[in-house]
Amino acid sequence: MKNLGFIVLWVCLSIPVAAQNEVFRESSSLQGIEEFGIVVNIEKPSDLEHDELSAPVIRNSIADKLKDLDVRLIDDEELRNSDKYPILYVHVNIMRAAKQLYPYSIELNFYQPVKLILQYDLQTTATTWNSGLVGLVSGDLIHQISEEAVYASTLFKDAFERVN
Repeated sequence: MKNLGFIVLWVCLSIPVAAQNEVFRESSSLQGIEEFGIVVNIEKPSDLEHDELSAPVIRNSIADKLKDLDVRLIDDEELRNSDKYPILYVHVNIMRAAKQLYPYSIELNFYQPVKLILQYDLQTTATTWNSGLVGLVSGDLIHQISEEAVYASTLFKDAFERVN
């Protein structure tokens, strides 16, 4: 019976360690990155129009937020012409709920080119860092979604600065 209690305790204590290991791996994957691009994608109801809810506006605001990092931010044209660069991908998804409420989610993924060793060194991209948030705004506060997307990029910036 003592062994059973020890095993249960060991399993319970090892779960947070495994989760911490994944967080460490995500953060350490940002180490040594010298350049990357920023891609913003927005999904929203077709009739939801707002000047600040455009991918170029959010992308430029994020680039301004990250400009003091010691990296080269790759411009859109160069990024479109090559798949060899790491990318900070920001996905904003806005839905319409009842009574002019808009639930939204913002997900940030950092994609890097990788070689799959077990697949004959096949070159592909993989998510090596991820974060996100969810929220809800009323119709008169739609502009806050773009502000939250820019704020979410500070989560990436903080993780990047910790390891570099």
